[in-house]
Amino acid sequence: MLVSKEDIVKYIKEIPPTPKSVKSCLNYLKEGELKKAALEANKDIALKKQIEQVVNSAYFSLPNKVTDTVQLFSMLGLEMVKSLVYSYLVSLLEPKEWKIFNISFYDFQASFMNEFQKYMIIEFGEKDYKTYAEVGAIIPAAVCVCDSLLGDKKEEVEIIMNSAPIEYGTLLKRLTGYSLFDIAGIIAKEWGLEDEKIEIVKKSECNKCKNPYSALTHFLFFYLSSQKSFLDINSLIEFDTECIKFIPKTYERIVNGS
Repeated sequence: MLVSKEDIVKYIKEIPPTPKSVKSCLNYLKEGELKKAALEANKDIALKKQIEQVVNSAYFSLPNKVTDTVQLFSMLGLEMVKSLVYSYLVSLLEPKEWKIFNISFYDFQASFMNEFQKYMIIEFGEKDYKTYAEVGAIIPAAVCVCDSLLGDKKEEVEIIMNSAPIEYGTLLKRLTGYSLFDIAGIIAKEWGLEDEKIEIVKKSECNKCKNPYSALTHFLFFYLSSQKSFLDINSLIEFDTECIKFIPKTYERIVNGS
């Protein structure tokens, strides 16, 4: 067996534990305590630096650089801060060397989070986006895990891929029983997301597409991975057209290029 279920479970269990200060930060964010969350984030230098980079980027066009964490959190707002904290955790998963997928993970992660925010609001409203914002940060994490798992068996993977017309997602699922979104669900559970959000992540496989939020994440992953920059990860999922009926506004906007 190329990659066993035991290999995946072991890898997931070896995910770096959430730093204590980051865990406290997330707990305060769940309670809506921005100031207390900011003070906890201030204890993690890497997290603070990442948020500083986002706020002081060209996207925000600030006249002066902001470094005060409380001020940074206030400018971003609760949901964006929450997503950024989870995206920071995802960065802990990124392989030191990508062996299978030739993509800019930073660009993919940023694109997925931005598109998730945009189309969640268009399709379901801002309230729903705020409720499920973390989902958009978690999904890309599974791509890191898939590259690490398959990369550890790169020679065997290449032999199989060259000898038979099989896609990465199919290969992963047949050999382990796990899909990309199953792995994302395991990560979400390890990082303490609520059960409802874990289910949204897992159901994004859309074997039986019934959850509208899962339909959106399924469609967005396919849409983004169909772009030239991210084609390498396109075969990690099998696109189910059934998802479209749950997200008519999103589909129309993307098809019409608006």
